[in-house]
Amino acid sequence: MTTKEDIFNLIKKNINLSGEINDYHIKLNDGRFYRENMIGVYSIREGMAINKKNYNLAKQMHQLLIGLRNDSGILLKGVTIKGRNYSGMFYLSENYDKVIGYLEDDIDESDNIIS
Repeated sequence: MTTKEDIFNLIKKNINLSGEINDYHIKLNDGRFYRENMIGVYSIREGMAINKKNYNLAKQMHQLLIGLRNDSGILLKGVTIKGRNYSGMFYLSENYDKVIGYLEDDIDESDNIIS
């Protein structure tokens, strides 16, 4: 069985998270996400971000879509990591051995997204 620490370390290999596991709250989502559905959802959201001229968000969505399209799995698992001034949503392979893509934001003390 994969532990939260294993998942944290896998994610930390893919992005530059500062600190250690105890600096973050990690939530493993109970559900599974169909990869093809996520491609549809994030394609729409990418277009909406572009229309609203939120190019940073659109760029993140585009990178997430590349990961989703390049993966051959059917189901994904979600992991949320929240720390001081940081929030990230990660999509991993169904057996938690590969990061498919992610979205992340800097947040303030009240959990508001800092643009």
